[in-house]
Amino acid sequence: MNIKNLVNKIHSSSFQGCFSITGGGMKIIDYLFQTPGSSKTILEILIPYSKNSLSDFLSNNLDSHVSHIEAIDMAEKSYIRSRALSNNSDIFGLSCTAAISTNRLRKGDDRAFIAWNSKLSNGYKSVLLEKSRRKRVEEDIIISKIILNTISKIIGINEYLNIDLYESEKIEEYNY
Repeated sequence: MNIKNLVNKIHSSSFQGCFSITGGGMKIIDYLFQTPGSSKTILEILIPYSKNSLSDFLSNNLDSHVSHIEAIDMAEKSYIRSRALSNNSDIFGLSCTAAISTNRLRKGDDRAFIAWNSKLSNGYKSVLLEKSRRKRVEEDIIISKIILNTISKIIGINEYLNIDLYESEKIEEYNY
């Protein structure tokens, strides 16, 4: 499966969603928009990038940024927004919060949390990448492909892109 074919299948589905993305996974926007039909799928994409913007979006001050708790909260807010913007019953809210390669010293691992809410399932993925092994754009592409795979799962396509990870890297999935 390649990106274009998967995005075509996503756009051909009846599902619509709102997205909230911060820190990484931004290439997903390009993937979804470069293939015709994005207006069928995308209701809204928010990028609450600064701490103030993210706090305002979440209406709270989380102690732990780039966590599964933050991703779940973001996905829930995105799902609520999807319900407000669409009469379609096939909707979802999807979020990604990430800390990836940067131009400064940063504590912690290169990681991402991708969460979703839909009528079919609620869950999140924890993504751990090897720090300083790749360039920022390479990590962003990996996370964006994982987001595409997540959308495929949410809407029942169940076809996936290959994700090239190093042996020490992992993707874990949890339902809630």
